Amino acid sequence: MYLSAMTHRDELFDITLRWMNDDFNPEDGKAVTRIFLYESAISSLVIDRMIAFLSQLLNCTFQTQRVCQKQVLREKIIQHLPFRNHRICQLIQDFEENPEYFFPRLPLDAALITASGSSLSAIARIKRLTRVAEKVSFRLVDALFREIQAEARHIAGQRAAAAGVPLADLESSPADMQKDFIQAEAAVASRFKSKNVRIAREALAINDIIGLKIIGEPELIERLPMLLDLEPGITLVETERHVGDYNAVNLLVDIDLPAPTALGAHLAEIDWSIADRRGLDADEVRRNAFAYAAQGARTVRVEIILTTYEELMESEFGRSIHELRVLRLRQRQAYSGPIAQNAGYLIEYLLVLASSPTINIPELPVKMYGRYLPEAISALKCSLCKKEVDGDPLSAFCLKPKCSS
Repeated sequence: MYLSAMTHRDELFDITLRWMNDDFNPEDGKAVTRIFLYESAISSLVIDRMIAFLSQLLNCTFQTQRVCQKQVLREKIIQHLPFRNHRICQLIQDFEENPEYFFPRLPLDAALITASGSSLSAIARIKRLTRVAEKVSFRLVDALFREIQAEARHIAGQRAAAAGVPLADLESSPADMQKDFIQAEAAVASRFKSKNVRIAREALAINDIIGLKIIGEPELIERLPMLLDLEPGITLVETERHVGDYNAVNLLVDIDLPAPTALGAHLAEIDWSIADRRGLDADEVRRNAFAYAAQGARTVRVEIILTTYEELMESEFGRSIHELRVLRLRQRQAYSGPIAQNAGYLIEYLLVLASSPTINIPELPVKMYGRYLPEAISALKCSLCKKEVDGDPLSAFCLKPKCSS
């Protein structure tokens, strides 16, 4: 995966590609934990930089409230709306009458940014680990699906040659085509076992790990892309306008980071006691802060979404609810076979490893060419966090006599 919001994105991509090719280094666990630990501190600087830009633009100070559940976020959006109209009141009524219909208890890491007078101005968020893993899986599928199809055509061509007919004249039953595809899938998967799969960074790029949704009147939304591009230290990279059920402007911007010396000093001043809970030594993390800052990229990329209050309400309560758009995206995937599943499993395992107290693992327990059930992956993730899997339900049953003793 190539996470453009990270300064050590190249190092993380190289580890990911090696893991996909079943090439494991015993130091990898420590490396990915170190990367995510430092980057969590750097990401807070990036979000502060964006809030400072918005504060200067609107000439006001902001308060931030951290939110860790989507239902709470929706309740706070309603609480901090600067106005209401008939449509907004109807959406609020629908939510209050049946909050279970709006994907409650979905975990998230977000911050509600309100101006003086408690008016909602922006929402900052960090993408969840499971969504990162899923998006990387989607990117990998896009890169490999054509290879699987080409391999399937090659296999069908061999069947046609054996039958003495051109491929165009070969009559294939659905069972034959399914068999061809499964063989092709296995052939492409075996390339990972041979450690010779090469994927471009751009193919696995995820640009929206850090996101800021700015909410305002239409006039402000129209001016913001130009104002962002004029702001020193911010470079507008891409603009995408969505029109239809979902109406918003999505921007990708590169944010300049402080000079390596200043960034290293910031990292060195942080209380790194959390490192102990990640399996690292806090003093070592502090000592290596300057080296980490010096070796990383000088800019990071973040997503900025520009929307109005009316469209924010539609995306949270109305015609373009975000969770429904995610579900439709999953349903539209052309391929969801073992390679796609294993990519998601492997990335999710890497991300859990980075946030767990475990840094040393004996091997890669997920192979791109293997076959796994979700239960096995859950057990692996629990082992990283030193937790039992379904301990309480299983302990209600016993396979040995007198097991209660």
